[in-house]
Amino acid sequence: LENNTPNLWSFNVATGELKQLTAGQDDEVPSCTADGKGVVYRGYVATDSVAHIFKVSIEGGAPVELAKGQVSYPTVSPDGIFVAYGRVDGQGASAKSKFVVQKLEAGAPVQEIEVPSTYSWQQLGWTPDGHALTYVHNTTGNTTNVYMQPLAGGAPVQLTHFDSEPAVVSAYAWSRDGKKFAITRARYNDTDVVMFSGFR
Repeated sequence: LENNTPNLWSFNVATGELKQLTAGQDDEVPSCTADGKGVVYRGYVATDSVAHIFKVSIEGGAPVELAKGQVSYPTVSPDGIFVAYGRVDGQGASAKSKFVVQKLEAGAPVQEIEVPSTYSWQQLGWTPDGHALTYVHNTTGNTTNVYMQPLAGGAPVQLTHFDSEPAVVSAYAWSRDGKKFAITRARYNDTDVVMFSGFR
């Protein structure tokens, strides 16, 4: 982070080498490919005001644009072939939120899935077998749960059923075999009111 402009860096744990990978206006939310050779991320450029999804080599170099518009939070599939991200089409009451799946080696989207506007863009992921996307959805206004959307089609499957505090799923991660996942939960109502007195 330099001049309040986030960029992506790589850190070699063996040698301690730190290397800057990007130099955009606001490069964040990276997702690495399975082979460790590339990174997909969301960024902005000086020539427009929309978000872009880029791919860059772990060695650095010129980024390759994969998508742009109202897009965010890309995540690479476990096999490294696809990237999924959130996209909003339209504005206002007619806006539609979608998950978009496209090949990492550029090209048009291969699948678009309409989803509720209340899902959490920050927590889009893949199941370890690559057959479904997972995401966090606000189900009741103050409770979030993890859902799975099979890419083969059909309704989303609710994986967790939390209905009390701690009511917010703030993070989750799958085991490699896909049989379990870990969840971090936080309180939705976690604000205290403090009164100070005696000031003159």
